[in-house]
Amino acid sequence: MTIKDRRIHLFLQLFFLFVGLYQFIQLVGSLQSGQFSGNLFEFQFNDLPIITIATSIIVGATSLISSFSLWTRASWAYGFTLFTSGILFMYHLMNLSEAILQNSYEIIPIVLVLVVILQSFPFLLRRSYRSV
Repeated sequence: MTIKDRRIHLFLQLFFLFVGLYQFIQLVGSLQSGQFSGNLFEFQFNDLPIITIATSIIVGATSLISSFSLWTRASWAYGFTLFTSGILFMYHLMNLSEAILQNSYEIIPIVLVLVVILQSFPFLLRRSYRSV
């Protein structure tokens, strides 16, 4: 592993740690604000709140697992991190339209996550191909 690859590895490890923590902080904030008031299994604003909560938990948990697996340098770390990148990309891409319509300040972290994920795909593809 070259110095450049080590730096990218460390950056991705910290990135997935911060994204996982951000997801859980955002979930707790939306639960405390009463955004999901009422029944979780009834449609609110063309969305089921239980599905939104579940996807946020899954994205946060997989990000933290990816960060931990990169830290321990497990053999499956790059493949799982590539999987997590796909989940994160789709989750934030779907939330981008809602952020544009409702709260424009949420666009900044969403776009930052999308840009970093898009730029990390070649590294993760190359490393996951070599580790098999």
